[in-house]
Amino acid sequence: MISSTLKTLRKANGFTQAQIAEKLNIDRSTYSYYELGKINPGVEALITLAELYGISIDEIVNYNEAIPSISKVASPKSDYSALSEDESKLIASYRLLSSEAKEDVLISVINIARDSRNNNSNE
Repeated sequence: MISSTLKTLRKANGFTQAQIAEKLNIDRSTYSYYELGKINPGVEALITLAELYGISIDEIVNYNEAIPSISKVASPKSDYSALSEDESKLIASYRLLSSEAKEDVLISVINIARDSRNNNSNE
C-alpha cells in the first residue's frame, strides 16, 4: 500500500510529517491522511516525493511488492530447506522482535539496499 510505503520512506529518511507536508505544499493533516490510507497523493505529490527520496514513482506505488514479505519468501507451512542458514536465522530472529523493532529493522534494511543500489549505479 502507498500509505505504509510513504510512512516507511519518511521515517527511513528522518523526516516528520510536517516537513514532508511543507515540501508538498499541503497541510500536515492531508499528508497524515496519505499515510493513513484515507486518501492517495496526486501525481504532482508523487513526483515531488519520488524526487525527494531519489526513487521512481513506480517504486513508491509498488514499494511493498518490491520488498518480498516473509510470507512470499517462506510461509510458516513452507519448506525452509530452500532458505540458507543465514536466511532462516534472520527470519527466526525477526519474528521474536516487537512490532516497533521490526519497523526499525525494515527501515535499516531499506537504507542499506538503497545505499547499495546507489553505490552500484555509481560504478
